Amino acid sequence: MFSRRRFLQTVGALAATSAFGQPRFANDPFRLGVASGYPTPDGVVLWTRLIGDFGPLSIPVRWEVAADERMRQVIVSGETVADAEWAHAVHVDVTGLESKRPYWYRFTAGDAASVIGRTQTAPPVNAMPERLRFAFSSCQQYEQGYYGAYRHIVADDPDLMIFLGDYIYESSWGKDHVRKHDA
Repeated sequence: MFSRRRFLQTVGALAATSAFGQPRFANDPFRLGVASGYPTPDGVVLWTRLIGDFGPLSIPVRWEVAADERMRQVIVSGETVADAEWAHAVHVDVTGLESKRPYWYRFTAGDAASVIGRTQTAPPVNAMPERLRFAFSSCQQYEQGYYGAYRHIVADDPDLMIFLGDYIYESSWGKDHVRKHDA
């Protein structure tokens, strides 16, 4: 449901962008990275979250999905809004893609661009693959490790990756953190 409040926030954000050009960010708003999941034979869900002191302002975000890792062959793209109401998180349900193939994607907002992520659509519903390789990851504390195992998971190129637990916890504990997270 698109409430009156969200409509006014979106119009205000778009008007401010049009009147003053692209928003400029003092720090990279995409420093939490990008993610994808829920693959179907014709689509995926893409995710990112903008980090910054935006207050109640809604931020226009553009997304692109390409057939190549350099993002030269954009297949589908669109725009959405990162609302304060959702902690400036963005979820995009992309459809119209080919089954069982890799795609690359990114987000842009103002003068900032995210890293390029890689995703893959699911095989057709009635497919009988010769093999199915999957990996899983369980609870981990983002602040306390480098997680070198991920490099090996990527090298193994699994068909499915399943996360079975939290990655960032609400509170912090331990000493000698590798990195900190805020909120």
